[in-house]
Amino acid sequence: WINPGKQKEDLLGQSSQHGGSSTSLASTKVCSSMDENDGPGEEVSEEGFQIPATITERYKVGRTIGDGNFAVVKECVERSTAREYALKIIKKSKCRGKEHMIQNEVSILRRVKHPNIVLLIEEMDVPTELYLVMELVKGGDLFDAITSTNKYTERDASGMLYNLASAIKYLHSLNIVHRDIKPENLLVYEHQDGSKSLKLGDFGLATIVDGPLYTVCGTPTYVAPEIIAETGYGLKVDIWAAGVITYILLCGFPPFRGSGDDQEVLFDQILMGQVDFPSPYWDNVSDSAKELITMMLLVDVDQRFSAVQVLEHPWVKDDGLPENEHQLSVAGKIKKHFNTGPKPNSTAAGVSVIALDHGFTIKRSGSLDYYQQPGMYWIRYEMVQLNSQCFHGNVLAVSINQFLQWINMLLICYPVHMLLYQFHFNLD
Repeated sequence: WINPGKQKEDLLGQSSQHGGSSTSLASTKVCSSMDENDGPGEEVSEEGFQIPATITERYKVGRTIGDGNFAVVKECVERSTAREYALKIIKKSKCRGKEHMIQNEVSILRRVKHPNIVLLIEEMDVPTELYLVMELVKGGDLFDAITSTNKYTERDASGMLYNLASAIKYLHSLNIVHRDIKPENLLVYEHQDGSKSLKLGDFGLATIVDGPLYTVCGTPTYVAPEIIAETGYGLKVDIWAAGVITYILLCGFPPFRGSGDDQEVLFDQILMGQVDFPSPYWDNVSDSAKELITMMLLVDVDQRFSAVQVLEHPWVKDDGLPENEHQLSVAGKIKKHFNTGPKPNSTAAGVSVIALDHGFTIKRSGSLDYYQQPGMYWIRYEMVQLNSQCFHGNVLAVSINQFLQWINMLLICYPVHMLLYQFHFNLD
């Protein structure tokens, strides 16, 4: 993993300073399986899109590597360089009422240029679709990297946090908060020399911070206490999420864990902020790592570390401890707790671009493990706020009493003008 002891700029061909060349962050030259004799011109995709000639003149568009409710993602190769990219085609007809989400994310992607952030190469807007050429990252996500490796150590975890904290520091220098930092949004970039680095993607919930924020959003396991408390929050919610991830990297399970019997336990634990390092899972982890995690998971926002302080901490600067053998139990626990497994399409799993349909997934149970709890009422709702700042797609598991309380809270606390509910029961 790329860490402070290596020359990141040389490996990436791009300094971490804002404003560098976009194309220098693209993937390296590859041997494409596409027919290089295919000439440019308007193309019709297998989904029926009329891909504009302005795209096909520069890129040879290939197979579909991802498909969702609002968009498809295709591999493409730049004709002049043979570099691989991901082409996301957003179907405007499927996004009516959510245009502000697209505009917000694209506007932020235009601004950010950093070695540890997935890069927007270029965009093209036509009446029926929006085309985004994105950096293609094919190494899977953070958990894929851990669970598929034969050797994983505290030193590796330190390098991963260095990559993540570097991206956060850069975003925060621009007053941008990501708000959905989680392992699924950290993609593994494999360099020509065999080293790896993380790239942060999915900016669907990212926003500019020019005052306290109050929108409740994020993913429960990684959400900061000030978001839950609705007291107003800012940039440091990203540090909290990074602290949770670091904890998981070193033991295989999160510091705050909910219960299928009481869906409020997770949020109560987060609000209390009591971080424990139970034996035997933490016996072989350095005190320096534990100290850093504690400082990243302080409920008191003023006392919580900033990204700069994380990067200056000895555990990050010194690249962690020498090699040790705790990696096997970590990989196993990650697989068990987070239900990780082989992706049906490993390339698609490594493509991070705008995702309108999974940006906000608050689950009162707090863990994927609890999706099959009996006697729960599963509710999916979509909510658009009047101020048009955020669109939420939420999934909650609640008892009937908690459901009624939640409805009351929504109607009282949120400026909602559209609230749609779909119910089904899991009573097995």
